[in-house]
Amino acid sequence: MCERGLTLIELLITLSILSVLLLVATPRIGEQIEASRTRAAADQLLQAIQLTRNKAVTTNRRATLRKIGNWEAGWEIFYDRDFDGERDGDEPAIAIGNPIKGVEIKANGPLANYVSFVGTGESRTAGTLSGGALGMGSFTICSANGQGGYKLTLANTGRVRQQRISVEDC
Repeated sequence: MCERGLTLIELLITLSILSVLLLVATPRIGEQIEASRTRAAADQLLQAIQLTRNKAVTTNRRATLRKIGNWEAGWEIFYDRDFDGERDGDEPAIAIGNPIKGVEIKANGPLANYVSFVGTGESRTAGTLSGGALGMGSFTICSANGQGGYKLTLANTGRVRQQRISVEDC
């Protein structure tokens, strides 16, 4: 009679190999999760910028994307009727972005508090319906654990370019 199965020694060897593989793979899984979280945050902000520009162009009105507290805490998109870059009570929200955890978002220059688009699709600072200085600048979205990130660069035409950046650039 032939019996099939594993001996205790074979089972212990298999378990020890699996535990070594698990110890090697665990840090990489954490890095992948951080990289994925950072990429998702960059994509969410990029989509919010594109939606704001799209709303401005399709309605020929000034549309603004403004941070709520700080950029990680979320943002709101609205039609800026009085062209001041601030959402007032008579300016309903078009969309609201949820808070993002595990990343740091920094904006330079005119993008520190808001991004505003006029009906032609150009990014402009607050001012008049179609006026205001050009609203060019960039966002850096970095992992809170220092693993690099992404940079979103807003051109004067209103187009956004996304690129990967190193830990040193964060």
